[in-house]
Amino acid sequence: MPTGTDLRLRLQDMLRKIQKRFGYQEVITPHIGSKNLYVTSGHYAHYGKDSFQPIHTPEEDEEYMLKPMNCPHHCEVFAMKPRSYKDLPLRIAEFGTVYRYEKSGELHGLTRVRSFTQDDAHIFCRPDQVKGEFLRVMDIIQAVFKIFNFDNFEAQISLRDPKDTEKYIGNDEVWAESEQAIIDACKEKGLDAKIEYGEAAFYGPKLDFMVKDAIGRRWQLGTIQVDYNLPQRFKLEYTAEDNSKQTPVMVHRAPFGSMERFTAVLVEHTAGHFPLWLTPDQVAILPISEKYNDYAQTVARYFDEQGVRAAIDDRNEKIGRKIRDNELKRVPYMVVVGEKEAAEGLVSMRKQGGGEQATMTMQEFAARINAEVAAMLEATNIQPKD
Repeated sequence: MPTGTDLRLRLQDMLRKIQKRFGYQEVITPHIGSKNLYVTSGHYAHYGKDSFQPIHTPEEDEEYMLKPMNCPHHCEVFAMKPRSYKDLPLRIAEFGTVYRYEKSGELHGLTRVRSFTQDDAHIFCRPDQVKGEFLRVMDIIQAVFKIFNFDNFEAQISLRDPKDTEKYIGNDEVWAESEQAIIDACKEKGLDAKIEYGEAAFYGPKLDFMVKDAIGRRWQLGTIQVDYNLPQRFKLEYTAEDNSKQTPVMVHRAPFGSMERFTAVLVEHTAGHFPLWLTPDQVAILPISEKYNDYAQTVARYFDEQGVRAAIDDRNEKIGRKIRDNELKRVPYMVVVGEKEAAEGLVSMRKQGGGEQATMTMQEFAARINAEVAAMLEATNIQPKD
């Protein structure tokens, strides 16, 4: 719906800015792809039953699929032109919508759906760059969790099942190297991560960040995966410093995980008390009666010009009822406008939760909101440490 969309786009905008600082390039890949793409990656063999059925085109006798994951498409982006060791690491990001055929009994609100958007990215790097790139992604995920006060999270190192290696692709040497890279990175960060065997992706081990929601359920949000296998399957290569052809390593990462699930968990985590910079409506403008609706429109237009998000509650209700209703809607600020305010260009401000009240000019109030937002956004100004 509109307010949820507004909040989600603001989340995406925040992550876009962070990713740009960390050297990511954003792409858009198709919502359908050749079935052969997912056969090559191995996803069809492992997850074909969880995907929507292929679309057959009788004229060309070809099969396409609704995109179940973004990584094969990003491999194709890498392969579009020759790459040198100087081009690496190449960081490709996408807010990519994917489609999975979840059974109807498994669907759950926004946390488990059949169409969802991943804040996906894939880093193609040299083997000697894997640890550094992994640590940088950990910095992003932990910083994002700090911004939203997700303090109650667990880190899980997901490794392959040593008793059932047939369901994974790649040789033992590659798996040992990639699993050790994750364990070493967690030790270097001092991250207390528990190890779970059998939870790895079929192509590589991963580090998952599990967050508890308001009623104690665990949800996987952020994830980082080390993958030596997909680049080999797609025959990706770069020219090394000695002019030899080498295969890059691929790091998969998603700080939010899925935009739908992250939004749902955030709504419950905050109980609707979103930070001022993120909340769809920062201010509710409450005219005391219909006589002051025109002045309320004037105030709203000025706020809009100043970048302050405001909505007018012009219902034919008493002011006490409007205040109570907007308190329940968790609007951070309310401004009441009546005869005095309209005559003198003022607003009577009330902070959500029965806090501070004051009368000031609409210019002073807009400046206050923007200053408060600017201070909050400083926390999202995440920069790489190297």
